[in-house]
Amino acid sequence: MADEIYTDVAIVGGGPASLTAAIQLVRNGIELKLISDDIGGKIKNANLIENLVGFPKGISGEDYVKILKQQFTNSKIPMIKGIVEEIKQFRERFIVKTAKQKIVSNHVVVGTGSIPIKMNIENEEEAHSKKNLFYENYIARNHVKGKTVIIVGSGDVAYDYAMNLKEKANHISIVQRSGKARCIPILRDRVSRQTNISVLTNIGPGKIKFEGKRIILSAKRDERIIPLMTDVILVAIGREPNIRVLSPELLEAYEKDEDVPNIYYVGDVKKGNFRQVSIAMGDGMNAAMEIVKKTTEEEGNYGITREVW
Repeated sequence: MADEIYTDVAIVGGGPASLTAAIQLVRNGIELKLISDDIGGKIKNANLIENLVGFPKGISGEDYVKILKQQFTNSKIPMIKGIVEEIKQFRERFIVKTAKQKIVSNHVVVGTGSIPIKMNIENEEEAHSKKNLFYENYIARNHVKGKTVIIVGSGDVAYDYAMNLKEKANHISIVQRSGKARCIPILRDRVSRQTNISVLTNIGPGKIKFEGKRIILSAKRDERIIPLMTDVILVAIGREPNIRVLSPELLEAYEKDEDVPNIYYVGDVKKGNFRQVSIAMGDGMNAAMEIVKKTTEEEGNYGITREVW
């Protein structure tokens, strides 16, 4: 039987949005539990974060996660380590379930991030199970040293992943359906200056074949099949909000944009959000301040926070 834990606020996720909310709530003396299997979220995929104020030279995703973990420790945020299996509403409260715990809360902050979109082509799952194909860059970079890599995608993520792997991989090919890159100009220009990165345009992935330890991506261009042999494929064709843990009732409300009191979506899981660290942190802060406002009004403080800064 799962342990039952009661708290005022349950925060699901360990990325920048969730941590921002948690830090602000701790500072205001609000009881909370942060539930996550790790701290940092998918920002560790990023090669270089350049648009985050306070880091004039930019900062790698890995280094930024190290800072987040240090601030998490310093802030003494109460954490339950585990993978959330379900978030549901029961009357006016919420229940967050893990394999070992059931966390009951008055408010819930959902910062479950995003999940990668798959190509849905033949043998994709088998290639993933054999560690020939990946969806997350921070995992793939442990398997590309001295190897040839195909990155499928044409946006910021695909080009950023290529820059991240260029020092480890022998050669990288960015394979994109479109004729033009869909990334920001600065990333396109950086990639164009790399001698071990090629861009193949107007190519659509067809299916995957296995050739010993290597794989062949059968791609199509103008009805012509082009076999592309490689060691590793990294899929970067987009991401979607990670809403798999929502109960059917909460999922329906999410999809219909219906307001459910005391549930807050922050960061990449928020519907229609731009995937930017600064926006995610703003979401987290806004959710925390809304919770503080409600809590202090109930206490008769009429929205005045316990601490100014």
